[in-house]
Amino acid sequence: MNIPLIESILQNQAAFLFILVRVAAFLAAVPLIGGAGVPTMIKVMIVLSMTLMLFQVLELKPEKSLNLVTLTTGVLGEVLIGLILSLGVNFLFAAVEIGSEIAGMQMGFGSANLFDPISNRQASLIARLEGLVAMLVFLSINGHFIVFENLTLSFELLPSFGFYPSGLSIEYLMHLVSKMFLLGLKIAAPVIVTLLLANVIIGIFSRVIPQLNVLLFSFPVTIMLGLLILGLSLPVFVSMITNEITGLRTVLPGLIIRMQP
Repeated sequence: MNIPLIESILQNQAAFLFILVRVAAFLAAVPLIGGAGVPTMIKVMIVLSMTLMLFQVLELKPEKSLNLVTLTTGVLGEVLIGLILSLGVNFLFAAVEIGSEIAGMQMGFGSANLFDPISNRQASLIARLEGLVAMLVFLSINGHFIVFENLTLSFELLPSFGFYPSGLSIEYLMHLVSKMFLLGLKIAAPVIVTLLLANVIIGIFSRVIPQLNVLLFSFPVTIMLGLLILGLSLPVFVSMITNEITGLRTVLPGLIIRMQP
């Protein structure tokens, strides 16, 4: 047992608490770790291990005079910092889900849902598939290292009691929301364009051949074309997700800087 570490924690309880709260708030909302499919004990162990590691590296020293009001204010600030930082990562996976949902509805999979244990809710087949691909890409290019690196950076740029809810942070969050919807449309664009052209062609055939049962004919065609386009556009999808994950090196520090006083 590391006795000096325990003594250091007892001497700097407030610093340890602030690190613990920010890390816990961040990991509770971030994808992969914060999902309902991850056992609670695993989450607790990850939070404690990261807190102990950061406590030894950062050596934070909060204000000496802490009362109930200042302690509560500091804890709430740490929670907000962790949650806002997690939004930078969540927007990426939300964009993948939005684009996949749109593509799935265009293909006729709007009512074909599966239970997603990560988000603890129903998800469409295509959203589940592309979400898993995005997570694999995230792990394969060490996106989790980028996230943890910026979490550590937040303690240097935003120490305890350093959170300031300014208009700049809200404006930047709105900018990230617009980018989220734009990325979702880019992901769904190949399927949308292809199936739009396919529906136009099917409509022309229905006018030329009135005996053609368009309803029965269109479903297998749209599903087949949709799956084909998804497979062909997979390299483009991976490239877009890779660029967005590497872009987190700019997005997360941007959030941190805009939360400074």
